[in-house]
Amino acid sequence: MKTNSTYFLAILVVLIVTSCSTKKNRWINREFHYMTTKYNVLYNGNLAFDKGLSEINEKYVDNYWDVLSIEPMEVDASYQPETSKRSSGPSLPKSNSKKKESKAKNQSAFDVAEEKAVKAIQRHSMFIDGAERNRKIDDAYLLLGKSRYYSQRFVPSLEAFTYIIKNYPEASLIDETILWSAKANIRMQNEEAAIESLTKLLEKPEVEEAILEDVHTTFAMAFTQLDSIEMILYHLEKAVSYKTDAKKKARNLMVLGQLYRKENNRALSDEAFNELIDLKKVPYDYKLHAKIEKIKNFQKGNDSKPVVKRLNKLIKNRDNRPYLDELYYQLAVLKAMDSNRLEAIANYEKSIHVKNAKKFQQGLSYEALGDLYFNESEYANAGAYYDSVVQVSGDLNDKRIRGVKKRSKSLVNVIAFEELVRINDSILKVTAMDPDAKIAFYETFIEELKVIDAEKLKAEELKNKLAAYANTGTASVGGIGKTSATKGKWYFYNVQTLGYGAQEFKQKWGSRKLNDNWRWSDASILKKEDAQLGTGSSDNADVKEQVVSKYQASFYIDKLPQTEREIDSITRLRNNTYYQLGLIYKEQLKEPYLAISSFENLLSFEPERKLVLGSNYHLYKIYSELKDPKAEQYKNAVLTDFPESTFAQLILNTGKSVLGDMTRVPAETKYKELYGLYEEGDYETLLSEISNSLRIFEGSKLMPKLELLQAYTILKTKGKLEFKKALEFVLLNYANTEEGAKAKELLEKLKK
Repeated sequence: MKTNSTYFLAILVVLIVTSCSTKKNRWINREFHYMTTKYNVLYNGNLAFDKGLSEINEKYVDNYWDVLSIEPMEVDASYQPETSKRSSGPSLPKSNSKKKESKAKNQSAFDVAEEKAVKAIQRHSMFIDGAERNRKIDDAYLLLGKSRYYSQRFVPSLEAFTYIIKNYPEASLIDETILWSAKANIRMQNEEAAIESLTKLLEKPEVEEAILEDVHTTFAMAFTQLDSIEMILYHLEKAVSYKTDAKKKARNLMVLGQLYRKENNRALSDEAFNELIDLKKVPYDYKLHAKIEKIKNFQKGNDSKPVVKRLNKLIKNRDNRPYLDELYYQLAVLKAMDSNRLEAIANYEKSIHVKNAKKFQQGLSYEALGDLYFNESEYANAGAYYDSVVQVSGDLNDKRIRGVKKRSKSLVNVIAFEELVRINDSILKVTAMDPDAKIAFYETFIEELKVIDAEKLKAEELKNKLAAYANTGTASVGGIGKTSATKGKWYFYNVQTLGYGAQEFKQKWGSRKLNDNWRWSDASILKKEDAQLGTGSSDNADVKEQVVSKYQASFYIDKLPQTEREIDSITRLRNNTYYQLGLIYKEQLKEPYLAISSFENLLSFEPERKLVLGSNYHLYKIYSELKDPKAEQYKNAVLTDFPESTFAQLILNTGKSVLGDMTRVPAETKYKELYGLYEEGDYETLLSEISNSLRIFEGSKLMPKLELLQAYTILKTKGKLEFKKALEFVLLNYANTEEGAKAKELLEKLKK
C-alpha cells in the first residue's frame, strides 16, 4: 500500500514538472499554464485593478458647477502627449526580486495589477510555432494596457492594446481592446485615429450592447476634445439608449442635460434630468444633482413658487446635508430673480457659512454677493466680497477669478476715492460756516457722540463684570483647584480677589503704565478730578494743557484748516479725486451715470482749467454714447473755451493718416509704426499721426501709451515747459496705468 502511494506521488511530481514547460505544445502544458494564469496571477491582478478603480472613483470629485467630464478621471495637468516608439511588442519591465520589498510600500493598486499582468506574460506565455497556445495571455495584455491607462502612461498602454489587435485578431475580447485603444488615443490627443477605429468597430456585426454603449460614450469623449457639440449630443443620445450599466447611463444623462442647457434647449435638458431621476440603482449624488440641475433651468419671468417649494423640501431633507451649500445658493439665485434682495443675501450667506461648505461653492456665493452689491453701487461691500472670492479660491487661476481680481482692484481705488471725497467735502462744508454755525454743528455732533459713548461704556461694564464673574467661578470649582487658587490670606496671594480687583481697576481707569501721575496718563478719560485741573500744582496745569475733551467744540474747530493755503490744498485734492472717480466710473466700471455725477459735481466747484476741460470732454463722450442731446452742450464748451487742446482736436480731427487707414491696423502694430517715426526723428509727422491715432483708438488700452509718446515728442519739439504740461495730462487722465506712474516719476525728476 505504501509502495503504491510512493509511485503515485512520483508520477504526480513528474507530471507537474513536465507541464511547467512553456516550450512544449501539449494538452497538459496548455491547461496547466491556462489554469495558473486564470486562477492565480490574473485573478490577483484583476482584484488589484478593481481596487485601483474603486480608489479613483472614491477620490474623484465631480465639478457640478461645470459640464461633467464624460469619463470620471482627472488627467495630470502637466501631461504632454508622448510619441509612440515602434516595437514588435509592448515594453515589459524586468522583474527584480531584490527590489520587490522596497517597491511594495510605494506601489499603487494599478502597479500591482500591471506587475501581475507582466508576470502572467513572462512566465506563462506559450508562443510556439508563430501562435500563442495559452488562451489567457491576451487577457493579461488587456489588463496590462488598462492598468497603464489608469496610471496615465498612455503610450505604453496603447502599445499593449495594439499588440493584442495585431496578434490576437480573433480573440473574444478584441472589441473591448479596440475600444480601449481608442480611449488611449484620445488621451494622447489622436482623436482622428480614435474616431476611425471606433467607426470600424460600429460596422462590425453582433457587437455586444455593453461595448456599443462604451463605443458611443468614447465617441463623445473624442468629439468633446474637437469641440463638436452636435456630435457629442448625438453619441450621448445613442449611449443612453442602452440599458447595460445604470451608473454610466446616469453620468451620460447628466452630461446630456447640462449640454442641452448650454445650447439653450431647456426642454430636452429637463427630459434628460427627469430620466436620470427615474433611474434605479444609481448613486444618490447623481439623482440629487439632477434635481438641482433642473432648478438651474428655471427662467426669470416664470412662476418661481413651485421651484422654491421643491428647493425648501430638499433643504429640509436630512440626507441632503452635504449639499446644503449648493441648495441655499440656488434658493438665493431664485430670490434674486424675484428681486427679493434681502432673502437672496440671507441665502447666499447661508451657502457660505453652512457646515462643510465647499470652497468652490463659497467662491461662487461670495462672487454673487459682490455682484449684487456692485449692481447697487455699494462698492465697499462689493469689494469686500470680491476679496473673499480670491481668498477662498487660493491659487485657482481661471478667467472668472482673473475677472474678479481685476474688478476688486478697481473697487479698491473707488472706495478710497469715495472716502476721500466724503471727508474733504465735509471739511470744506464746515470750514465755510460762520463761527456760531460751526459751534452749533459740533455741539449737535457731540450730543450724538455722548449717546454712542454711553452705550459703549455700558457694554464694556457688562463685559468686565461677566469676565470677573467667570474668573471667580472658574477658581472656585473643584476642591483641589479651590485650595490652590485661594491659598494665602493677603490680597495679592488670593487669585480670585486679585482678578476681580484688576477688572475693577481697568473698568475705572483703563489701561495704565507704571509711572508717576498715573491717573492722568490717559488723556482720553476724564473723571471728576478734571474740574480741579489748573487750580492745583503746576504739574496739573501741564496735564490740563495736554488734555482736550472730545466733548468740546473747540477740539474739532481747532483742527479745521485755517489759512487760505490749507483750504486751497484740500480743495485741489477734493477736485482731483472727483475727476479720478469720474474716469474710473467711465473707463473701468462702465457706470455712465455715476461718471456723469462725478464730473458734473466737479464742474459745480469751478475747478482749475485742466479739470474743466477734461470733465467737459468726458461728459460729451458719455452723453454721446447715451444719445443724449446734452452732449452738444459739453462739446461746444470744449471747442469754445479750449480750441487748441488735444480734446478739441479729438472732436474735430477727421483727417486721413499719412500711414494709411488706421481703422484697419491693429493697435500694437500702429504703436510700433509711430515709435519708428520717433526713433527716426520725424517729430512733426509723428505729432500729426498721434493726433489721428488718439481719435481712432480712443477708449483702447493704447491711449496712455500714445499720450506718453506724445509727451516725449513734445519735449523734442516744444521744450520742458510743454513737456511738463503733457506729463501732467497723462498723470491726470491715466493715473492708474503704468504710463501714469511713469509720468509721475518724470514730473518728480523735473521738480528736482
